[in-house]
Amino acid sequence: MRLPWFSVAASSRLPLYQPLDIEDGTEPRRSPVLQKRGGYLLLLFGVVTTSAVLLIVIIFSVDSRWAPRLPPLLSPPLAPPSETHQSLASSLPTFLSNNFHLPSRRWAPISLNTCPPGAPPYLAPCLAQRREGAVFGEELVYPDFRLREPLFAPSRIDEDLPQWRRMLDGITERAAFCKDKRWVCYRGQTGQNIVLANATYRGNPPADLWTDQACMSDGVTTAGIETAPANATANTLATPAEYDAAFSVDTLLIATPPDSWSFQHFLDRVTHIVAQGYHFTQGRGAPDVVTGRSPGGSVSDMWEMLGLGGGKVHYRSPRVAAKAIVFSCRSPLVHPWLSLRSLEMFGLDPAGVPIDRRKKVVYISRSHGNTSNGGRRVLNEDKMLDEIRALLAERGQGEELVLFHELGISSQPQLMAWFHENVRAVIGPHGGGLYNHRWTGRDTLVLELMPRTWTSHMFWEEAGVLGQTYANVLLEPVSHSGTDMNADIPAVLDILRAHLGLPDPRGASIERSYRWHAPELLLDERGN
Repeated sequence: MRLPWFSVAASSRLPLYQPLDIEDGTEPRRSPVLQKRGGYLLLLFGVVTTSAVLLIVIIFSVDSRWAPRLPPLLSPPLAPPSETHQSLASSLPTFLSNNFHLPSRRWAPISLNTCPPGAPPYLAPCLAQRREGAVFGEELVYPDFRLREPLFAPSRIDEDLPQWRRMLDGITERAAFCKDKRWVCYRGQTGQNIVLANATYRGNPPADLWTDQACMSDGVTTAGIETAPANATANTLATPAEYDAAFSVDTLLIATPPDSWSFQHFLDRVTHIVAQGYHFTQGRGAPDVVTGRSPGGSVSDMWEMLGLGGGKVHYRSPRVAAKAIVFSCRSPLVHPWLSLRSLEMFGLDPAGVPIDRRKKVVYISRSHGNTSNGGRRVLNEDKMLDEIRALLAERGQGEELVLFHELGISSQPQLMAWFHENVRAVIGPHGGGLYNHRWTGRDTLVLELMPRTWTSHMFWEEAGVLGQTYANVLLEPVSHSGTDMNADIPAVLDILRAHLGLPDPRGASIERSYRWHAPELLLDERGN
Protein backbone atom coordinates (compact mmCIF):
# COMPACT_ATOMS: atom_id res chain seq x y z
CA MET A 1 0.00 0.00 0.00
CA ARG A 2 1.40 3.36 -1.00
CA LEU A 3 0.56 6.25 1.34
CA PRO A 4 0.92 9.54 -0.57
CA TRP A 5 1.90 11.53 2.52
CA PHE A 6 4.78 9.12 3.27
CA SER A 7 8.13 9.88 1.53
CA VAL A 8 11.81 9.01 2.11
CA ALA A 9 14.61 11.56 1.66
CA ALA A 10 17.46 9.37 0.24
CA SER A 11 19.75 11.98 -1.34
CA SER A 12 22.44 11.56 1.36
CA ARG A 13 22.56 7.82 0.99
CA LEU A 14 25.04 5.89 -1.23
CA PRO A 15 23.55 4.33 -4.38
CA LEU A 16 22.76 0.67 -4.17
CA TYR A 17 24.53 -0.02 -7.50
CA GLN A 18 27.89 1.09 -8.88
CA PRO A 19 27.87 3.17 -12.10
CA LEU A 20 28.15 1.24 -15.40
CA ASP A 21 31.77 0.59 -16.50
CA ILE A 22 31.75 2.44 -19.81
CA GLU A 23 35.06 1.22 -20.90
CA ASP A 24 34.49 -2.52 -21.00
CA GLY A 25 30.68 -2.49 -21.20
CA THR A 26 30.33 -5.00 -18.42
CA GLU A 27 27.44 -4.87 -15.90
CA PRO A 28 28.19 -3.16 -12.65
CA ARG A 29 29.11 -5.29 -9.73
CA ARG A 30 27.12 -5.05 -6.48
CA SER A 31 29.07 -3.76 -3.54
CA PRO A 32 28.85 -6.30 -0.70
CA VAL A 33 28.50 -3.45 1.83
CA LEU A 34 25.82 -1.64 -0.11
CA GLN A 35 24.00 -4.90 -0.83
CA LYS A 36 23.76 -5.63 2.86
CA ARG A 37 22.71 -2.05 3.69
CA GLY A 38 20.04 -2.14 0.98
CA GLY A 39 18.53 -5.28 2.46
CA TYR A 40 18.25 -3.59 5.85
CA LEU A 41 16.62 -0.51 4.33
CA LEU A 42 14.07 -2.58 2.42
CA LEU A 43 13.26 -4.52 5.57
CA LEU A 44 12.95 -1.32 7.57
CA PHE A 45 10.65 0.24 4.97
CA GLY A 46 8.39 -2.83 5.02
CA VAL A 47 8.20 -2.87 8.81
CA VAL A 48 7.40 0.85 9.01
CA THR A 49 4.75 0.65 6.31
CA THR A 50 3.08 -2.40 7.85
CA SER A 51 3.10 -0.83 11.31
CA ALA A 52 1.55 2.39 10.04
CA VAL A 53 -1.27 0.51 8.33
CA LEU A 54 -1.96 -1.61 11.41
CA LEU A 55 -1.96 1.47 13.63
CA ILE A 56 -4.51 3.23 11.45
CA VAL A 57 -6.76 0.16 11.42
CA ILE A 58 -6.57 -0.17 15.21
CA ILE A 59 -7.33 3.50 15.80
CA PHE A 60 -10.36 3.41 13.50
CA SER A 61 -11.74 0.26 15.11
CA VAL A 62 -11.22 1.37 18.74
CA ASP A 63 -11.89 5.10 18.74
CA SER A 64 -14.88 6.22 16.66
CA ARG A 65 -13.77 9.85 16.94
CA TRP A 66 -11.33 9.19 14.10
CA ALA A 67 -14.03 7.83 11.85
CA PRO A 68 -15.05 11.18 10.33
CA ARG A 69 -11.58 11.47 8.78
CA LEU A 70 -12.49 8.64 6.45
CA PRO A 71 -14.46 9.38 3.30
CA PRO A 72 -18.18 8.94 4.13
CA LEU A 73 -19.76 5.71 3.03
CA LEU A 74 -22.87 5.91 0.90
CA SER A 75 -25.98 4.89 2.88
CA PRO A 76 -27.97 2.05 1.39
CA PRO A 77 -31.14 3.23 -0.28
CA LEU A 78 -34.25 3.22 1.93
CA ALA A 79 -36.63 0.37 1.27
CA PRO A 80 -39.77 1.52 -0.54
CA PRO A 81 -42.78 1.86 1.76
CA SER A 82 -45.07 -1.12 1.89
CA GLU A 83 -48.58 -1.04 0.51
CA THR A 84 -49.91 -1.04 4.08
CA HIS A 85 -47.73 1.93 5.03
CA GLN A 86 -48.78 3.87 1.92
CA SER A 87 -52.45 3.22 2.63
CA LEU A 88 -52.19 4.33 6.27
CA ALA A 89 -50.02 7.34 5.39
CA SER A 90 -52.68 8.61 2.99
CA SER A 91 -55.50 8.31 5.54
CA LEU A 92 -55.38 11.82 7.01
CA PRO A 93 -54.62 13.66 3.72
CA THR A 94 -57.42 11.75 2.02
CA PHE A 95 -59.85 12.53 4.83
CA LEU A 96 -59.01 16.25 4.67
CA SER A 97 -59.27 16.34 0.87
CA ASN A 98 -62.67 14.65 0.94
CA ASN A 99 -64.02 16.94 3.70
CA PHE A 100 -62.88 20.39 2.61
CA HIS A 101 -66.09 21.96 3.96
CA LEU A 102 -65.56 20.95 7.61
CA PRO A 103 -64.81 23.86 10.00
CA SER A 104 -62.25 21.69 11.80
CA ARG A 105 -60.11 21.37 8.68
CA ARG A 106 -58.23 24.65 9.16
CA TRP A 107 -56.95 23.34 12.51
CA ALA A 108 -55.89 19.90 11.26
CA PRO A 109 -52.48 18.62 12.40
CA ILE A 110 -49.62 17.83 10.06
CA SER A 111 -48.90 14.11 9.69
CA LEU A 112 -45.27 12.97 9.80
CA ASN A 113 -45.01 9.28 8.95
CA THR A 114 -41.37 8.62 8.01
CA CYS A 115 -38.27 8.47 10.20
CA PRO A 116 -35.52 10.35 8.33
CA PRO A 117 -31.85 10.09 9.32
CA GLY A 118 -31.16 12.11 12.45
CA ALA A 119 -34.79 12.20 13.59
CA PRO A 120 -35.36 11.92 17.37
CA PRO A 121 -36.10 8.31 18.32
CA TYR A 122 -39.25 9.26 20.22
CA LEU A 123 -41.11 10.36 17.08
CA ALA A 124 -43.91 7.95 16.23
CA PRO A 125 -42.49 6.74 12.85
CA CYS A 126 -39.14 6.00 14.51
CA LEU A 127 -40.84 4.21 17.40
CA ALA A 128 -42.80 2.12 14.91
CA GLN A 129 -39.54 0.92 13.33
CA ARG A 130 -38.38 -0.43 16.71
CA ARG A 131 -41.65 -1.60 18.20
CA GLU A 132 -42.37 -5.25 17.42
CA GLY A 133 -45.71 -5.63 15.67
CA ALA A 134 -46.02 -1.95 14.70
CA VAL A 135 -46.81 -1.43 11.02
CA PHE A 136 -47.20 2.35 11.08
CA GLY A 137 -46.36 5.37 13.20
CA GLU A 138 -47.80 8.84 12.73
CA GLU A 139 -46.50 11.93 14.56
CA LEU A 140 -49.13 14.68 14.52
CA VAL A 141 -47.90 18.26 14.77
CA TYR A 142 -50.79 20.41 15.94
CA PRO A 143 -51.03 24.08 14.87
CA ASP A 144 -50.25 26.59 17.60
CA PHE A 145 -53.03 28.90 18.79
CA ARG A 146 -53.81 31.48 21.42
CA LEU A 147 -56.90 32.17 23.58
CA ARG A 148 -58.13 35.46 24.98
CA GLU A 149 -58.33 35.96 28.70
CA PRO A 150 -61.81 35.75 30.24
CA LEU A 151 -64.20 38.65 30.65
CA PHE A 152 -64.72 39.92 34.19
CA ALA A 153 -67.26 42.23 35.75
CA PRO A 154 -65.88 45.80 35.86
CA SER A 155 -66.48 45.92 39.62
CA ARG A 156 -64.34 42.81 40.18
CA ILE A 157 -61.65 42.85 37.52
CA ASP A 158 -58.94 44.31 39.77
CA GLU A 159 -59.40 41.41 42.19
CA ASP A 160 -60.39 38.52 39.93
CA LEU A 161 -58.02 38.99 36.98
CA PRO A 162 -54.76 38.75 39.01
CA GLN A 163 -55.94 35.58 40.74
CA TRP A 164 -57.05 34.06 37.44
CA ARG A 165 -53.62 34.78 35.98
CA ARG A 166 -51.93 33.11 38.95
CA MET A 167 -54.09 30.05 38.33
CA LEU A 168 -52.42 29.63 34.94
CA ASP A 169 -49.51 27.95 36.72
CA GLY A 170 -51.67 24.82 36.84
CA ILE A 171 -51.58 24.30 33.06
CA THR A 172 -47.98 25.23 32.24
CA GLU A 173 -47.39 21.86 30.56
CA ARG A 174 -49.57 23.01 27.67
CA ALA A 175 -49.95 26.80 27.90
CA ALA A 176 -48.23 30.02 28.94
CA PHE A 177 -48.83 33.73 28.64
CA CYS A 178 -48.05 35.19 25.25
CA LYS A 179 -45.88 38.27 24.96
CA ASP A 180 -49.16 40.17 25.05
CA LYS A 181 -50.52 38.94 28.37
CA ARG A 182 -54.10 39.43 27.29
CA TRP A 183 -53.60 36.15 25.40
CA VAL A 184 -52.54 32.67 26.48
CA CYS A 185 -50.42 30.75 23.94
CA TYR A 186 -50.58 27.00 23.25
CA ARG A 187 -47.41 25.97 21.44
CA GLY A 188 -45.67 22.80 20.36
CA GLN A 189 -48.48 20.33 20.96
CA THR A 190 -48.07 16.92 19.34
CA GLY A 191 -49.90 13.62 19.24
CA GLN A 192 -49.07 10.09 18.15
CA ASN A 193 -50.91 7.30 16.38
CA ILE A 194 -49.34 3.82 16.39
CA VAL A 195 -50.94 1.00 14.39
CA LEU A 196 -50.14 -2.51 15.60
CA ALA A 197 -50.96 -5.62 13.58
CA ASN A 198 -52.28 -8.89 15.03
CA ALA A 199 -52.43 -7.36 18.49
CA THR A 200 -54.17 -8.10 21.77
CA TYR A 201 -55.25 -5.61 24.42
CA ARG A 202 -54.97 -7.13 27.90
CA GLY A 203 -55.98 -4.31 30.21
CA ASN A 204 -53.05 -1.96 29.68
CA PRO A 205 -53.29 1.06 29.32
CA PRO A 206 -55.61 0.76 32.33
CA ALA A 207 -59.12 2.19 32.22
CA ASP A 208 -60.73 4.67 34.62
CA LEU A 209 -57.63 5.12 36.83
CA TRP A 210 -55.90 8.43 37.49
CA THR A 211 -52.44 7.08 36.88
CA ASP A 212 -49.44 8.10 34.78
CA GLN A 213 -49.98 5.02 32.57
CA ALA A 214 -53.58 5.87 31.63
CA CYS A 215 -54.59 7.05 28.16
CA MET A 216 -53.64 10.72 27.67
CA SER A 217 -51.32 10.66 30.70
CA ASP A 218 -47.66 11.47 30.14
CA GLY A 219 -46.43 7.92 30.77
CA VAL A 220 -48.91 5.99 28.62
CA THR A 221 -47.24 3.19 26.66
CA THR A 222 -47.92 0.46 24.11
CA ALA A 223 -45.84 -1.99 26.14
CA GLY A 224 -48.87 -3.82 27.51
CA ILE A 225 -50.27 -4.59 24.05
CA GLU A 226 -49.23 -8.04 22.85
CA THR A 227 -48.45 -8.58 19.18
CA ALA A 228 -48.15 -11.72 17.07
CA PRO A 229 -45.96 -11.98 13.96
CA ALA A 230 -47.21 -9.82 11.10
CA ASN A 231 -47.56 -12.92 8.92
CA ALA A 232 -49.50 -14.80 11.58
CA THR A 233 -51.63 -16.63 9.01
CA ALA A 234 -48.62 -18.36 7.48
CA ASN A 235 -46.36 -18.87 10.49
CA THR A 236 -48.61 -19.11 13.55
CA LEU A 237 -52.09 -20.21 12.57
CA ALA A 238 -52.82 -22.98 10.14
CA THR A 239 -55.72 -21.49 8.19
CA PRO A 240 -57.32 -18.10 7.51
CA ALA A 241 -60.35 -19.27 9.47
CA GLU A 242 -58.18 -19.86 12.53
CA TYR A 243 -56.64 -16.43 12.05
CA ASP A 244 -60.07 -14.78 11.91
CA ALA A 245 -61.10 -16.65 15.05
CA ALA A 246 -57.96 -15.63 16.93
CA PHE A 247 -58.22 -11.96 15.88
CA SER A 248 -61.98 -11.57 15.62
CA VAL A 249 -61.99 -7.73 15.62
CA ASP A 250 -60.84 -5.99 12.45
CA THR A 251 -59.84 -2.57 13.88
CA LEU A 252 -59.75 -1.64 17.58
CA LEU A 253 -59.36 1.83 19.10
CA ILE A 254 -58.07 2.02 22.68
CA ALA A 255 -59.94 4.69 24.69
CA THR A 256 -59.17 4.00 28.34
CA PRO A 257 -58.55 7.38 30.01
CA PRO A 258 -59.40 8.10 33.66
CA ASP A 259 -63.15 8.05 34.43
CA SER A 260 -64.03 7.22 30.84
CA TRP A 261 -67.60 6.48 31.93
CA SER A 262 -68.28 10.01 33.22
CA PHE A 263 -69.98 12.71 31.12
CA GLN A 264 -67.14 15.18 31.70
CA HIS A 265 -64.20 12.94 30.90
CA PHE A 266 -65.94 11.20 28.04
CA LEU A 267 -66.13 14.64 26.43
CA ASP A 268 -62.67 16.00 27.25
CA ARG A 269 -60.72 12.75 26.82
CA VAL A 270 -62.52 9.86 25.12
CA THR A 271 -63.77 12.01 22.22
CA HIS A 272 -60.24 13.38 21.66
CA ILE A 273 -58.69 9.90 21.56
CA VAL A 274 -61.33 8.70 19.09
CA ALA A 275 -61.13 11.84 16.94
CA GLN A 276 -57.33 11.65 16.67
CA GLY A 277 -57.28 8.10 15.35
CA TYR A 278 -60.59 7.90 13.52
CA HIS A 279 -59.26 8.78 10.04
CA PHE A 280 -57.66 5.31 9.84
CA THR A 281 -61.14 3.78 9.83
CA GLN A 282 -62.61 5.86 6.98
CA GLY A 283 -63.96 3.59 4.28
CA ARG A 284 -63.24 0.50 6.38
CA GLY A 285 -66.40 0.35 8.48
CA ALA A 286 -66.87 1.42 12.09
CA PRO A 287 -64.08 0.25 14.41
CA ASP A 288 -64.48 -1.42 17.77
CA VAL A 289 -63.45 0.46 20.90
CA VAL A 290 -62.20 -0.80 24.25
CA THR A 291 -62.93 1.51 27.19
CA GLY A 292 -63.70 1.50 30.92
CA ARG A 293 -66.79 0.66 32.90
CA SER A 294 -70.25 0.77 31.36
CA PRO A 295 -71.55 4.36 31.50
CA GLY A 296 -74.90 5.95 32.17
CA GLY A 297 -77.52 6.84 29.60
CA SER A 298 -76.08 10.08 28.21
CA VAL A 299 -72.63 8.62 27.53
CA SER A 300 -74.15 5.47 26.04
CA ASP A 301 -76.20 7.68 23.74
CA MET A 302 -73.07 9.57 22.67
CA TRP A 303 -71.28 6.32 21.79
CA GLU A 304 -74.25 5.57 19.52
CA MET A 305 -74.06 9.06 17.98
CA LEU A 306 -70.40 8.43 17.14
CA GLY A 307 -71.50 5.34 15.20
CA LEU A 308 -69.95 3.02 17.76
CA GLY A 309 -72.96 1.39 19.34
CA GLY A 310 -74.43 -2.02 18.69
CA GLY A 311 -71.77 -4.06 20.43
CA LYS A 312 -68.83 -2.08 19.04
CA VAL A 313 -67.80 -0.82 22.49
CA HIS A 314 -66.04 -3.29 24.82
CA TYR A 315 -66.55 -2.17 28.43
CA ARG A 316 -63.97 -3.25 30.99
CA SER A 317 -62.91 -6.09 28.70
CA PRO A 318 -59.80 -7.90 29.99
CA ARG A 319 -58.86 -9.11 26.52
CA VAL A 320 -59.64 -7.97 22.96
CA ALA A 321 -57.68 -9.35 19.98
CA ALA A 322 -57.70 -7.43 16.71
CA LYS A 323 -56.10 -7.62 13.31
CA ALA A 324 -55.15 -3.94 13.84
CA ILE A 325 -55.06 -1.83 16.99
CA VAL A 326 -54.95 1.96 16.67
CA PHE A 327 -53.14 3.42 19.67
CA SER A 328 -54.06 7.13 19.82
CA CYS A 329 -53.73 7.62 23.58
CA ARG A 330 -51.02 10.26 23.13
CA SER A 331 -53.49 13.02 22.33
CA PRO A 332 -53.61 16.67 23.46
CA LEU A 333 -56.18 17.64 26.07
CA VAL A 334 -56.94 21.04 24.51
CA HIS A 335 -56.93 21.76 20.80
CA PRO A 336 -59.57 23.14 18.38
CA TRP A 337 -59.06 20.29 15.88
CA LEU A 338 -60.15 17.70 18.44
CA SER A 339 -63.04 19.72 19.91
CA LEU A 340 -64.44 20.66 16.50
CA ARG A 341 -64.00 17.14 15.12
CA SER A 342 -65.92 15.78 18.11
CA LEU A 343 -68.87 18.05 17.35
CA GLU A 344 -68.77 17.10 13.67
CA MET A 345 -68.74 13.42 14.58
CA PHE A 346 -71.83 14.05 16.72
CA GLY A 347 -73.50 15.57 13.66
CA LEU A 348 -73.42 19.18 14.93
CA ASP A 349 -72.26 22.23 13.00
CA PRO A 350 -69.71 24.00 15.25
CA ALA A 351 -70.89 27.39 13.98
CA GLY A 352 -74.36 26.72 15.32
CA VAL A 353 -77.50 28.75 14.73
CA PRO A 354 -76.88 32.53 14.53
CA ILE A 355 -76.84 34.06 18.01
CA ASP A 356 -79.72 36.47 17.31
CA ARG A 357 -82.04 33.51 16.70
CA ARG A 358 -81.19 31.79 19.97
CA LYS A 359 -83.22 33.11 22.93
CA LYS A 360 -82.79 30.67 25.82
CA VAL A 361 -80.57 31.42 28.83
CA VAL A 362 -79.86 28.15 30.67
CA TYR A 363 -78.91 28.04 34.34
CA ILE A 364 -77.30 24.78 35.54
CA SER A 365 -77.70 24.39 39.30
CA ARG A 366 -75.79 22.23 41.73
CA SER A 367 -78.50 22.62 44.35
CA HIS A 368 -81.10 20.70 42.31
CA GLY A 369 -80.96 17.66 40.08
CA ASN A 370 -78.28 14.98 40.05
CA THR A 371 -74.60 15.74 40.71
CA SER A 372 -71.88 13.11 41.01
CA ASN A 373 -70.18 15.04 43.85
CA GLY A 374 -71.24 17.68 46.35
CA GLY A 375 -70.31 21.27 46.97
CA ARG A 376 -70.10 24.42 44.82
CA ARG A 377 -73.71 25.32 45.54
CA VAL A 378 -74.84 28.91 45.11
CA LEU A 379 -76.62 29.68 48.36
CA ASN A 380 -78.41 32.82 47.14
CA GLU A 381 -79.40 31.11 43.90
CA ASP A 382 -83.13 31.85 44.04
CA LYS A 383 -82.60 35.60 44.48
CA MET A 384 -80.05 35.63 41.64
CA LEU A 385 -82.45 33.83 39.30
CA ASP A 386 -85.23 36.31 40.09
CA GLU A 387 -82.87 39.16 39.21
CA ILE A 388 -81.85 37.49 35.94
CA ARG A 389 -85.52 37.01 34.95
CA ALA A 390 -86.20 40.67 35.63
CA LEU A 391 -83.21 41.69 33.51
CA LEU A 392 -84.32 39.52 30.57
CA ALA A 393 -87.81 41.03 30.71
CA GLU A 394 -86.31 44.51 30.83
CA ARG A 395 -84.21 43.81 27.70
CA GLY A 396 -87.32 43.01 25.68
CA GLN A 397 -85.63 40.60 23.25
CA GLY A 398 -87.85 37.58 23.90
CA GLU A 399 -85.17 35.89 26.03
CA GLU A 400 -86.19 33.22 28.56
CA LEU A 401 -84.42 31.78 31.59
CA VAL A 402 -84.55 27.97 31.62
CA LEU A 403 -83.46 25.83 34.57
CA PHE A 404 -81.54 22.82 33.30
CA HIS A 405 -82.91 20.41 35.90
CA GLU A 406 -86.49 21.30 34.82
CA LEU A 407 -85.84 20.89 31.12
CA GLY A 408 -87.26 17.36 30.99
CA ILE A 409 -85.32 16.11 27.95
CA SER A 410 -83.98 12.62 28.64
CA SER A 411 -82.58 11.76 25.21
CA GLN A 412 -79.02 12.95 24.72
CA PRO A 413 -79.41 13.55 20.95
CA GLN A 414 -82.57 15.61 21.59
CA LEU A 415 -80.85 17.57 24.39
CA MET A 416 -77.87 18.39 22.18
CA ALA A 417 -80.14 19.47 19.33
CA TRP A 418 -82.18 21.71 21.68
CA PHE A 419 -79.05 23.44 23.01
CA HIS A 420 -77.72 23.79 19.47
CA GLU A 421 -80.86 25.49 18.17
CA ASN A 422 -81.96 27.59 21.16
CA VAL A 423 -79.33 28.49 23.74
CA ARG A 424 -77.82 31.97 23.89
CA ALA A 425 -76.06 31.68 27.28
CA VAL A 426 -75.08 29.02 29.82
CA ILE A 427 -74.69 30.11 33.45
CA GLY A 428 -73.79 28.13 36.54
CA PRO A 429 -71.27 27.18 39.21
CA HIS A 430 -68.26 25.12 38.20
CA GLY A 431 -69.36 21.55 37.46
CA GLY A 432 -69.67 18.95 34.72
CA GLY A 433 -73.12 20.18 33.68
CA LEU A 434 -71.53 23.29 32.17
CA TYR A 435 -70.11 21.06 29.44
CA ASN A 436 -73.48 21.33 27.72
CA HIS A 437 -72.25 24.69 26.41
CA ARG A 438 -70.41 22.64 23.75
CA TRP A 439 -73.57 22.04 21.77
CA THR A 440 -74.59 25.70 21.43
CA GLY A 441 -72.38 27.22 18.71
CA ARG A 442 -70.29 30.37 18.38
CA ASP A 443 -70.76 33.56 20.40
CA THR A 444 -72.62 31.77 23.20
CA LEU A 445 -71.95 33.47 26.56
CA VAL A 446 -70.57 31.00 29.13
CA LEU A 447 -70.69 32.55 32.62
CA GLU A 448 -69.00 30.46 35.31
CA LEU A 449 -69.28 31.07 39.06
CA MET A 450 -66.14 29.66 40.64
CA PRO A 451 -65.13 29.39 44.31
CA ARG A 452 -61.61 30.62 44.92
CA THR A 453 -60.86 27.29 46.63
CA TRP A 454 -61.85 25.21 43.56
CA THR A 455 -60.38 26.73 40.44
CA SER A 456 -60.05 25.37 36.92
CA HIS A 457 -59.44 26.54 33.36
CA MET A 458 -61.35 23.75 31.64
CA PHE A 459 -64.51 25.67 30.62
CA TRP A 460 -62.57 28.77 29.62
CA GLU A 461 -60.34 26.63 27.35
CA GLU A 462 -63.21 24.73 25.77
CA ALA A 463 -65.36 27.83 25.25
CA GLY A 464 -62.38 29.59 23.70
CA VAL A 465 -61.52 26.90 21.16
CA LEU A 466 -65.19 26.79 20.11
CA GLY A 467 -65.35 30.55 19.50
CA GLN A 468 -67.60 31.27 22.48
CA THR A 469 -67.45 34.18 24.96
CA TYR A 470 -66.35 33.15 28.44
CA ALA A 471 -66.84 35.23 31.61
CA ASN A 472 -65.73 34.36 35.12
CA VAL A 473 -66.77 35.44 38.62
CA LEU A 474 -64.40 34.25 41.37
CA LEU A 475 -66.17 34.03 44.74
CA GLU A 476 -65.16 33.53 48.34
CA PRO A 477 -66.60 30.32 49.84
CA VAL A 478 -68.87 30.78 52.81
CA SER A 479 -66.67 28.53 54.94
CA HIS A 480 -62.90 28.22 55.04
CA SER A 481 -62.87 24.52 54.11
CA GLY A 482 -65.92 24.44 51.84
CA THR A 483 -66.83 25.37 48.27
CA ASP A 484 -70.39 26.67 48.65
CA MET A 485 -70.70 30.38 47.88
CA ASN A 486 -72.93 33.40 47.55
CA ALA A 487 -73.08 34.87 44.05
CA ASP A 488 -72.15 38.51 43.46
CA ILE A 489 -75.51 39.28 41.84
CA PRO A 490 -74.68 42.81 40.61
CA ALA A 491 -71.53 41.46 38.91
CA VAL A 492 -73.54 38.69 37.19
CA LEU A 493 -76.09 41.22 35.94
CA ASP A 494 -73.37 43.59 34.69
CA ILE A 495 -71.85 40.80 32.56
CA LEU A 496 -75.26 39.85 31.13
CA ARG A 497 -76.13 43.45 30.28
CA ALA A 498 -72.85 43.97 28.44
CA HIS A 499 -72.41 40.66 26.61
CA LEU A 500 -75.60 38.60 26.34
CA GLY A 501 -76.49 37.94 22.70
CA LEU A 502 -73.42 39.73 21.35
CA PRO A 503 -70.02 38.63 20.03
CA ASP A 504 -67.06 39.38 22.27
CA PRO A 505 -66.33 43.10 21.74
CA ARG A 506 -62.60 42.38 21.91
CA GLY A 507 -62.73 40.15 18.82
CA ALA A 508 -62.37 36.41 18.23
CA SER A 509 -61.71 34.24 21.27
CA ILE A 510 -59.11 32.16 19.41
CA GLU A 511 -56.42 32.97 16.86
CA ARG A 512 -53.63 31.13 15.13
CA SER A 513 -50.23 31.64 16.69
CA TYR A 514 -46.90 31.43 14.89
CA ARG A 515 -43.38 32.52 15.76
CA TRP A 516 -42.84 34.49 12.54
CA HIS A 517 -45.04 37.38 11.44
CA ALA A 518 -44.03 38.37 7.90
CA PRO A 519 -47.06 39.34 5.75
CA GLU A 520 -46.36 36.49 3.33
CA LEU A 521 -47.06 34.03 6.16
CA LEU A 522 -50.47 35.45 7.06
CA LEU A 523 -52.51 34.41 4.03
CA ASP A 524 -55.84 32.76 4.66
CA GLU A 525 -56.81 29.41 3.17
CA ARG A 526 -58.05 31.03 -0.06
CA GLY A 527 -54.64 32.64 -0.63
CA ASN A 528 -55.99 36.19 -0.11
